[in-house]
Amino acid sequence: MKKMLVFLLAAVLFWGFFRELNIVKTVLICLGLGAAYAIYRVPARHITAMKYPFILLTLAVTTGFLVYPRTVVPYPLNGFIVFVSFYGLTFYLVTIEEKTKSRFKEAVALSIIFLCSAFNLSMIGGPVLVFAISVATILFLFVLGKHRLIPFLGAYTLLIAGLLLSKKTVLFGGGMKLSDTETYLLLAASFLFLIFGFVGLVKKADPVKLLLFFGFLYVSVDLFMVMGFKLSTGLLYQPVAALLILAPLVGIMLKPEKERA
Repeated sequence: MKKMLVFLLAAVLFWGFFRELNIVKTVLICLGLGAAYAIYRVPARHITAMKYPFILLTLAVTTGFLVYPRTVVPYPLNGFIVFVSFYGLTFYLVTIEEKTKSRFKEAVALSIIFLCSAFNLSMIGGPVLVFAISVATILFLFVLGKHRLIPFLGAYTLLIAGLLLSKKTVLFGGGMKLSDTETYLLLAASFLFLIFGFVGLVKKADPVKLLLFFGFLYVSVDLFMVMGFKLSTGLLYQPVAALLILAPLVGIMLKPEKERA
């Protein structure tokens, strides 16, 4: 019963990002659901072991952009960069308490991975993606009780906003044209997933449950920014990136509680 509900919510969420369906979009949604099922079959310990590969990929993408700053990333490759940058930061955040570190080392490590992820997202023209992941990270650190790290993230976010405004980056537009039904379904599905993630976190804050909570928190914040504040970019404008981010989260959500723990 639970698996059917998760699959149903996932199908609604995937449809909400693609909306006007055609053969290609339908195939992508089916691939997303198939990928979620494949992740469901992967042991949880193998998922958490992906921390360092994703962090290294994030740093590699940043290095590539620094060496070739004029590189234009074609669609849908930009979706892969969003995917890598998101999970590079996410895996660090959800394992931040695995080892006891000094405040200085913790702040430096978080600063490096956060700034690299934000830089990658800004280079592919996703300022709203940067703001969404910044807000989600600040809220996540607040929930974890990592209050001493929040001022760093706040300062970086203000700095990024200042740089984008100085370049006259267009942040606001007409907003994504969605019907009332599409809006309500998107918000309801993302909110329900966020509730599921939070309930799991309250029961036991292990890395996998932290990953679920942060992932759906980020998606919810992004949707709220685009639909509530009429921002001009975001996951709704990059459905392939949304699919890549959501498929692993849905697959993990399908896992039994004991395996996720």
